[in-house]
Amino acid sequence: MTSQQKEKTLTVGQRVSVAMCTCDGARFLPEQLQSIASQTILPNELVVCDDVSTDNSVAIIEDFSRQAPFEVKLFRNGARLGPAKNFGKALRLCESEIIFLSDQDDIWKSTKVESLVGPLHRDPQAVYAFSNAEMINELGDPLGQTFWDEVGLSRSVNRFSGLGQLRLLLRENLIAGASMAFRASFREIVLPIPSGWMHDHWIVLLGSTWSHGIPVPERLFKYRRHTSQVNGLRKKSLGHVVRESISTGQDAYFKKIEQFREIQMRLDLARVSAQCPQDRLELLKQKEAHLLKRATLRSASGISRAIGVLAEASTGRYQLFSDSWLSIVRDLT
Repeated sequence: MTSQQKEKTLTVGQRVSVAMCTCDGARFLPEQLQSIASQTILPNELVVCDDVSTDNSVAIIEDFSRQAPFEVKLFRNGARLGPAKNFGKALRLCESEIIFLSDQDDIWKSTKVESLVGPLHRDPQAVYAFSNAEMINELGDPLGQTFWDEVGLSRSVNRFSGLGQLRLLLRENLIAGASMAFRASFREIVLPIPSGWMHDHWIVLLGSTWSHGIPVPERLFKYRRHTSQVNGLRKKSLGHVVRESISTGQDAYFKKIEQFREIQMRLDLARVSAQCPQDRLELLKQKEAHLLKRATLRSASGISRAIGVLAEASTGRYQLFSDSWLSIVRDLT
């Protein structure tokens, strides 16, 4: 640790953990680990949960731990958990006040920790902060766009405040876990991560219902897109939407309803519902009502279904909670 890094660590005054999940990531791990070790504000610990890697990921981490400028804690799963549960385990094992989530295949800009800790320090009410990222391919070459461009957040980030951020997140997940840092004090509400949820969407929906998150427009890391990643960005064609709709039954919608009910249930269980703005709780109810209507449409047919879709469209909830006309196409087919 340099004298400059020591000074900045003391200025921040809060310990920082990085939670990383690995699974056969040996190809990209060294570059990512080195980028974390090169931060202007070093984390206090790196917590790695390896999900039964069959390559030399574990050996790479063990080698890195012997010369890392911070403590490295490596945990090896006995059976494969999958990304969401594995991140849940890693988050539980972190011991600092602020937790960063890290993928195994990205590359952090040297100021990432500093640039996300700062906004959380200045806004004590915020429970998470997240940044933009530069998109790169397997070889590390730029793809000419940012993560926010890819998910559509660039044109709507000005609405990511107050009730607006929950509206955006109830429509779709716009925030990658790898872009995020959140307060450990919020962890008891977040964990355990329910089945069916990806960890990043679950965290930001709870955070934006209970309080709020802070967008940081700077590109603080390089987000790698490659064929072997578990949760990459994939755009769907109209043909794919139609085929998906034909194969989707009513049960799939009822499953989504149960998933979104878990948000309210978790807030109730944590006894923080009374602290949530009522307009945000009402928005959750409207999302549930929209999913319930779409579920009932799956059992209708012909003109009855078309009338039902048009009636739901007239409420504006397709535009508010779904991908608008694509969801209408799904419900009509």
